[in-house]
Amino acid sequence: MKLPRSKFWGAIGLSLTFLIIILTISAVWFKRQLTPAELTFVAHLLRQFIGPIVIVTLLLLAVCSWAVEAIFRNYIRPIRKMAEKVSLINTTNPSYRIPGEGAGEIRRLSDRINEAAQRHETLAKHVDAKVQLAKSEFEQEKNTLAAIVAELPEGVLICNADGRILLYNNRAKQLLAGGPNRDRATSGSPESERYIGLGRSIFGIIDKNLLAHVIDQITAKLQQNDPQASSYFVVPGADHRLLRVEAVPVLNPERQLSGLVLIFYDITRQLATDSDLNLALQAVARGFRASLAGIRSAIETIIEYPQMDIDQLQRLREIIHRESISMGELLESNLSFDAKIGLNQWPLTTVSAENLTELLKIGSLEKLQVQIRMEDIGEPLWVKIDSYSFMLVLLFLIEKLKTLIGIEELTCRLTELDWYVGFDLLWPGLPIKIETLREWEQTPLVFEQKGLSLTLREIIDHLGSDMGSYGSKRRQGISYLRLFLPVAETFAPDEIRPLTILPQSRPEYYDFDLFDRAVQVAELENHLLTDLAYTVFDMETTGLNPSEGDEILSIAAIRIVNCRLLREERFEQLVDPLRTIPWESVQIHGIHPEMLIGQPIIDKVLPGFQRFVENTILVAHNAAFDMRFLQMKEEQTGVKIINPVLDTLLLSAVVHPSHANHDLEAIAQRLGVRILGRHTAMGDALATAELFLKLLPLLAQNGIYTLKDALAASRKTYYARIKF
Repeated sequence: MKLPRSKFWGAIGLSLTFLIIILTISAVWFKRQLTPAELTFVAHLLRQFIGPIVIVTLLLLAVCSWAVEAIFRNYIRPIRKMAEKVSLINTTNPSYRIPGEGAGEIRRLSDRINEAAQRHETLAKHVDAKVQLAKSEFEQEKNTLAAIVAELPEGVLICNADGRILLYNNRAKQLLAGGPNRDRATSGSPESERYIGLGRSIFGIIDKNLLAHVIDQITAKLQQNDPQASSYFVVPGADHRLLRVEAVPVLNPERQLSGLVLIFYDITRQLATDSDLNLALQAVARGFRASLAGIRSAIETIIEYPQMDIDQLQRLREIIHRESISMGELLESNLSFDAKIGLNQWPLTTVSAENLTELLKIGSLEKLQVQIRMEDIGEPLWVKIDSYSFMLVLLFLIEKLKTLIGIEELTCRLTELDWYVGFDLLWPGLPIKIETLREWEQTPLVFEQKGLSLTLREIIDHLGSDMGSYGSKRRQGISYLRLFLPVAETFAPDEIRPLTILPQSRPEYYDFDLFDRAVQVAELENHLLTDLAYTVFDMETTGLNPSEGDEILSIAAIRIVNCRLLREERFEQLVDPLRTIPWESVQIHGIHPEMLIGQPIIDKVLPGFQRFVENTILVAHNAAFDMRFLQMKEEQTGVKIINPVLDTLLLSAVVHPSHANHDLEAIAQRLGVRILGRHTAMGDALATAELFLKLLPLLAQNGIYTLKDALAASRKTYYARIKF
């Protein structure tokens, strides 16, 4: 690769220019001092001695050039390199020492700087040892807590108000993303693309509308100073699991919602047990009905004919006895479950009816532009229901009423009856016909073009509810649609968890800096480099020319969040290139053809890679090479990687412009990074990630703080002429 030109020839040209100017001025002055006859004589002499004059002039130029080059070689260049290396020692690699280059004075200065660096490194190590000793007890407590959180039987995940994941344990990852290898796109299938990691959005796992509903519900409870400001809902997990989620708010010192603690419970087996119990109960009910019919018939016969003969009476008694024994046996055979199982109506939870109406008022106005007026509720009412699905039902019905009747305003009324709460929607006009209601019940629940697989009737049955449309007997001309909600006989909420309030200073064990981080939006250029999330990646290929048929063999990537290298959050996948691999390439990366048998093709791998890198800045070494391969696959795979890209090759040229070599090994040597697994995709990605973290403080020293600054500085380097 051609290197940037030295400034030496620029200095030579400048010196020559000054020499010509001086000679020209001298000639003009000399000419003005002579008479015409003297000028004629001087011109004659110059014509006679022109050869020696030219030779002397060239010798003078050569001497001047040699002198300037010697100054550059012995003073200017060593000083420029020394300045970069001193910055390197002060920031990223304290163990680096300046080699002796240049004149004797410069070499002695290098020696003094190295001595000072050695003393500084020794002192720094001594201070670090003291700090580590002082922090040992704190670290032990922190690690103990981390181990406890990691091994909790429940999944625990903390996210900020924008849905960015701040903390999660192993159980949460298992429940949400599957086994330990599910997050590495080993199959390339969409089912394996549920990624969970620090800084990632929770909305890739939990539906955004559902979580927004939960936040609205919690916010309403906080405004009412409800001591139980948590919320419950159910989501699908990995491996066909069903998870019950408890959402506990995290409040800032001003008691504003700052984030959520999500606690996940696997209720798959419990629901299966409940299903078995329901089947058993149905069998018992059928058997009981048959036995009771026989007993009832026998008793009615005895009552109706008190004077019947002894034999007939005995036969009826035997019928009663036999059916009684049958009922007992039926109970013994079908109800061997714990009585407590099945009384619990998973996933229904106890909810304030008043809270439901407030949520409906907000949702109806925002999504349907229908105003909801509330009638006086009176005493608090509690119902057993799944608030999210019930709210979808209400919004669906309001949308149907708006389309059918053209209403812009409804009245909401709650009526407490013996065993249920009537949730009424009132309007002026006629009731809805039964045929229309039945048609609605068979319609899949659809709202804002997002359909559910269950019909309205199926959801209502799941809620243990029913509905009907009636004309009001007390208010002429008023009709209402009533939903019958199961009433909670006694309000016995789940164990109340205390609200988590962040202190003014950092929490004791964890650094939740991401609570206060800005959400990564499209305008990333003005964000600080230290605030962004990165995906560092590398590829191994069959060759160097994608346009001539070379293919990708391996892709590896690893994430950086909050200036931390997350070694467990990685993407690593071999790719079947559907072609032979040149032996010369095999000798470099060590990927043999037999290793690719059964591996997915690039069409299956790139969609998973795209999911893994979303909402991050891409980082690679010599990114032009890797991005060219990805661009060549856009038409074939339909995957277009549009993330901003930073190149450690260009960034190294920005912070160390005096160094000619910016390959991975040279940068690693300068910055004190060990490369393990060179010419493997994951090995090179890890090395590049460590180099990038080392380059960040050097970029800051050069006034490069934001992504925009880094991209602009990279474009100005010589190497940026290579386009990808």
